[in-house]
Amino acid sequence: ALVLLQILILALGASFVGALFGGALALGGAALAAERLPLAPALLQLAAPLATALAFGVLTGLTFALPALGRALTVSPAALFRGIDGAALRTPARAWALTALCALAVAALVVSVLPDARFGLAFVGVTVLLLVLLEGVLRGLRGLSHRLLTHPRWQPRFELRLALAGLQRPGSPLRASLLSLGSALTLLVACTLVVATLLRTVNETVPQQAPALVFYDVQTEQLETLREVLQAAPSLKQLQTAPLVLGRLAAVNGEVLRDSSDGQRAREARDDHKLSDRRGNFDDVIVTRGAWWPADHRGAPRVAMEDREADQLGLKVGDSLRFEIMGAPVEAQLAAIYSQRRFQARLWLEAIFSDGVLDPFITRHVGAASLSSQDAIAAQDRLAAAAPNIVSVRTEALLDETRALMGRASAGLAVIAGVCLAASLLVLASVVAASRARQVYEASVMHTLGARLASLRCTLRWEYALLSLVTAGFAVVVGSGLAFALLRLRLELDASGLYWTGAVTAFGVSAVSLGLGARYLLGQMRVAPARLLRSGA
Repeated sequence: ALVLLQILILALGASFVGALFGGALALGGAALAAERLPLAPALLQLAAPLATALAFGVLTGLTFALPALGRALTVSPAALFRGIDGAALRTPARAWALTALCALAVAALVVSVLPDARFGLAFVGVTVLLLVLLEGVLRGLRGLSHRLLTHPRWQPRFELRLALAGLQRPGSPLRASLLSLGSALTLLVACTLVVATLLRTVNETVPQQAPALVFYDVQTEQLETLREVLQAAPSLKQLQTAPLVLGRLAAVNGEVLRDSSDGQRAREARDDHKLSDRRGNFDDVIVTRGAWWPADHRGAPRVAMEDREADQLGLKVGDSLRFEIMGAPVEAQLAAIYSQRRFQARLWLEAIFSDGVLDPFITRHVGAASLSSQDAIAAQDRLAAAAPNIVSVRTEALLDETRALMGRASAGLAVIAGVCLAASLLVLASVVAASRARQVYEASVMHTLGARLASLRCTLRWEYALLSLVTAGFAVVVGSGLAFALLRLRLELDASGLYWTGAVTAFGVSAVSLGLGARYLLGQMRVAPARLLRSGA
């Protein structure tokens, strides 16, 4: 009870300090963001998040402390006099049950505080998977180290053998390094790859494929004027126009959406959709279900729906749809469901009809032109003089603002990853400090028995080099996997050619962090061996 009370006091105190620092960072970030966004930082708004942070801290402290406390309670008084073998201690079932209860409370708190429960469940699942992977890697490395040391044909130098043996001893910093620094580096690698991919997309991929000018509200009789103005630009490569009609989906297979008991369908009936035909499909959407109708189709009306809208409504290929366009009903059969090209989409059309269906309702068009930046500015001026109602937007200006936003988002991710890394380094520093006396004592005993101090220092360098290699390797593999899943499955982006950035980040940070720990321990070896032996450390 005394030790448990001490753990609670420490957890509450540390969580309180962390909550204060976190609140200060939140207020500072909000104050900076208030210069560009309508934010009004208030201390009262931080009360609930700070209380949540305290709960997280206390529950996390208990989750990690209860197994050790349970092992300590299994020690008999007689064993204290004979000496305790740490490897022989076992955690009782009651301690594991309490640990599981605290872990479930943490998981429930994560799911409850996030706006979307799916993200909370995904976070909990990834965390559990990461812990399982860490334990698997830890056991695999210890087994590999043992096999290498016992292999009859492999006889490395004394320093390397001693370092490998040190990694599998009970008090080895391997577990702490993988758990603290490894998890933080995993996040850092994932953030690095995601940010680098997004920046490359905005700086290279999108500008290469995006038009220089985009036009809105082009009346049908102004199409010829638009072409004449743009054709006067020497660098014009392509000019595309498409009809744009606004309409609403009114019924699916005879079911009127406004009267549907499904709230999602009822809301969808009140949303205006951007409609066009296949002739104007300059978004070059990709059909994922069903198929396009023939280019010369003249039969019953056909329509293709964007996958997000179709999935929200539970639509399937072959459904009969009824749209309301300018008060008139339009019946069409759902022939295909398509996907947008994400960062390359220009209109983000909700539906594309077969040619001729929308002709009675077409009064305006949109367009896109590919030409140089200098000619784009001149074309804007000429178009404003010839047709003032046409809205023209230079994508270069939008991309500049996007780059600025991406820079701020990157800075935010860097701060988050940096805070996690700093926290993990504090944990790792405490582990190094806790094992300092034992490592220095063992080194002093070996030096007294005849081992040269240079060999012991070389052993320590080998041990921390192996720790750095293993930790960084784990972070690169797992962090790259997380980034790949997010980029490919969620954002549909490719990080090819950028994975080296995550590897450089992981190995660099790992080498510097663990190198500083090794340097600290090497400095402690200057203490006289006789003094350590007399102290009974």
